[in-house]
Amino acid sequence: MAAQFYPGKRLSFNSDLCTVRFVGSIQGVKGDWLGVEWDDPTRGKHDGSHNGVRYFECARKHPTTSSFVRPNRPFDPPLSYVQALKKKYASDSVDEPNLDIGVTGPVPANVPVNERGKVIKISGKEAEEVGFDKIRKKFANLQELRIAILDCLCMTRPLPALLEHAAADGKANITAADLTDVKDVSPKIYDLDLSRNLFEEWREVASISIQLEKLTQLRADGNRFRDIELDKSLSAAFTKVTSLSLEDTLFDWKQLALISSGFPSLKSLTATNNALSRCEGASLPATLTEIVLEKNEFQTLADLKALTELPNLKRLRLKNNSISKVDSQAPTASELPVFSQSLEDVDLAYNAIDNWRFIEALPDVFPGLRSLRISTNPLYENLRSANGRELSADDGYMLTMARLKGLESMNFSKISAKERLNAETYYLSQIGIELSSAPESQEEAILGSHRRYKELCDEYGEPAVERQETERIDPNSLAARLINFSFYAGESVKAKLADLGREAKEFSVELPRSFTVYSMLGVVGKQLGLPPLKLKLFCETGDVALSEQSSLGESGEWDSEEEEDGAEKGPAKREVEWVAGTKIVGTWVEGREARVRVETC
Repeated sequence: MAAQFYPGKRLSFNSDLCTVRFVGSIQGVKGDWLGVEWDDPTRGKHDGSHNGVRYFECARKHPTTSSFVRPNRPFDPPLSYVQALKKKYASDSVDEPNLDIGVTGPVPANVPVNERGKVIKISGKEAEEVGFDKIRKKFANLQELRIAILDCLCMTRPLPALLEHAAADGKANITAADLTDVKDVSPKIYDLDLSRNLFEEWREVASISIQLEKLTQLRADGNRFRDIELDKSLSAAFTKVTSLSLEDTLFDWKQLALISSGFPSLKSLTATNNALSRCEGASLPATLTEIVLEKNEFQTLADLKALTELPNLKRLRLKNNSISKVDSQAPTASELPVFSQSLEDVDLAYNAIDNWRFIEALPDVFPGLRSLRISTNPLYENLRSANGRELSADDGYMLTMARLKGLESMNFSKISAKERLNAETYYLSQIGIELSSAPESQEEAILGSHRRYKELCDEYGEPAVERQETERIDPNSLAARLINFSFYAGESVKAKLADLGREAKEFSVELPRSFTVYSMLGVVGKQLGLPPLKLKLFCETGDVALSEQSSLGESGEWDSEEEEDGAEKGPAKREVEWVAGTKIVGTWVEGREARVRVETC
């Protein structure tokens, strides 16, 4: 058994891949056992221990990643490269569950037949076989195959046996480079997927690649390699490969760097789901323009500092990590990780970003940033303005856009000139609200947290700051809980009252912040003598928005000739409709005063 099974051996049981981690006996149980770690961490029963005794360690820390199996348990037979290729692309069988092909009895005169003179039965109906022979011929001609997807085929490649076979003619000093089995059957492949097979050594993959002169794209996801060293004869195996995927291989950073060093033309590297937490101690090829590190365990941008050395990096994918900070030590500007100016596209979606300081630091960390994906982060959940008003995720994205001057695309959407203008004026109004809500002594600290404030003021003018002497009002008093509402009639209400022979007049009333919209409609309806549920309320939020007659033309460029003499155009007050319901009106109101327009439904 020792010769057949050993730690690191790859096996497949009923298409479930695993790696042997232990060979031997178990206390209290008769016979020999294999301790295996399943590629699927939920497939097993334990983590390598039994009755308090640990027999082996697993590469992936999970409580159900392992099992003990008997050595005589039947396992799926391994295939060579040629066998796998023929099984996938040159098999005579047609793997279609809804297709039932068979020869029927005597052929009626009106039933078509194929060139072999046989009637075909498909799902119980007689028909002519059309195209199947052409498909078989096309797949059988493996020499013309250019894309080969050979994942999950139990493929293995024991090089000693292959070299022995290649040396059968008596030639001395045979190396893996002398093998011809791959190029003899499929010489034109440029895109090869060898994922989730039974390879144990990286040179097995190299001995295939070195025979494919046109190979530029290689995927080896889901394999478990116990040895990644290459013989000198295989050093040129990946010369032309520009795209490499090593997803779910459980390589550490140094192993990834060692493997990728054998790819002198590498442009794209994918290392998703490898439990990586830091990039340090080794460098990747300087030729890289794209790196995908999704579903790993990075917590800060400083964990990726090794990538700052890549001069040609353009795209960095960090989706589904745990990134929440730039650096856990709150670094100064001189200590920040600074990526190359060439890096323009960054994906930080589905991380743990929960503060605006992180957003403010992005221009320093990514000076060339043009495209950003940052959706589904805690920052955009339960957002509130400085005065406590609820903000939506879309509001949060606008505030992000405004903070990042050079951004051209966010969350896969191109930023138009009008969207940027809206975002920046909205951001400026929010800074004004924050200043208004805080004592003057805190102004310097507040402005220090908004690096674009002066620049935006130069562009749009300073926001209105109306500080209220809230320190003189007891927060527990009734006055602190009241809002002075000023109601005025809109055009539809004016017309309705005119029909009733009444004049529309503005009126004010002090009401609690805890009033619901339903209660507010009741007060307004009683005052106007109109049915409350036939009315709509629109409140000025105090934020700045573009009016419909904005001086920005349709092209998004300033055109002074579009303005009419005497007309006031540009920023206007933003309004929000209070939809009839139980929501508290204090949610929308800034300060202790509000102006509300009343319309009919």
